[in-house]
Amino acid sequence: MKLSIIIISFNTRGILRDCLLSIRSAVIQCSYEIIVVDNNSVDGSVDMIREEFPEVIVIANEHNNFFAKANNQGGAIAQGEHLLLLNSDTLVEPGNIEKLVDFLDHAGEKIVCAGPRVLNPDRTLQSAGYALPSVSERLSMVWHLNRILPKQLARKLLPTGVPGLYDGNHRSGWVSGCCMLVRKDVYLSVGGLNEDLEFYGEEPEFGYRLNKLGYETWVVSGATIIHLGGQSAKTDQADFLRDDERSLKRYTTLQKHTVGYKKAIVMSRVVLFSSCLKFLVSSKKRKTGLARSIERTRKVIDLLKAEGR
Repeated sequence: MKLSIIIISFNTRGILRDCLLSIRSAVIQCSYEIIVVDNNSVDGSVDMIREEFPEVIVIANEHNNFFAKANNQGGAIAQGEHLLLLNSDTLVEPGNIEKLVDFLDHAGEKIVCAGPRVLNPDRTLQSAGYALPSVSERLSMVWHLNRILPKQLARKLLPTGVPGLYDGNHRSGWVSGCCMLVRKDVYLSVGGLNEDLEFYGEEPEFGYRLNKLGYETWVVSGATIIHLGGQSAKTDQADFLRDDERSLKRYTTLQKHTVGYKKAIVMSRVVLFSSCLKFLVSSKKRKTGLARSIERTRKVIDLLKAEGR
């Protein structure tokens, strides 16, 4: 079998149905299976799948295993050569999955992960890959260097994958987990997604780990996916995300598994210094948002120091 599509479900019955219908309508031109891992939904998602999509393999968890562990559950039973991690709040259009699969099939051995251009429902660009975390990546983010510098110069100076600098297929640091294609043998050999990361941060950590092992992640510009955006987070997990202490803890855990505490502190200080400079020259209206950003960055630095002791 060529492809295993793994979808994580958490109280998204309606949009999950739309996602599965879009896959069915796309008539994907390769052998594939669909595995839905349900994280203990209470909205009848599992019954809906079994009644309307009997061809779909269902793993019904008794509690919420979150994104990483649930995807790893799907990967453990997958029969496909490639794994497509797909959000339930996406819509697949004809021909796009094939473009991703064809790219990975003909890529070199080092290229093991690929993603499409992710579009909003109005077809504007949502994302097309990201750079791995670094000091230069933070500088680019804070000062929008990818927009200010000429593209040719920006490609030389800024880290690989910084958004807005590429037109065709290009290497990236990491791609959105809403639609990420990975060679199954590599996914399993590196341990899948990091289960220490409960909710968000799994994709940059995975991209960082692949890069450290000598593998590459690419964006296939001709392939697209429609992403409605964060539907699971609008349910019970929204409370989880609003908890600032947990949010900061998630961020520091991500740094632990990527750049490390010391480098993360340096990166955060760069953001803090840049934000303070912006604050000095900004209008009164913008200063309110910058003040919040400065306060949060200070909290991040303090937590990183505490965690790194």
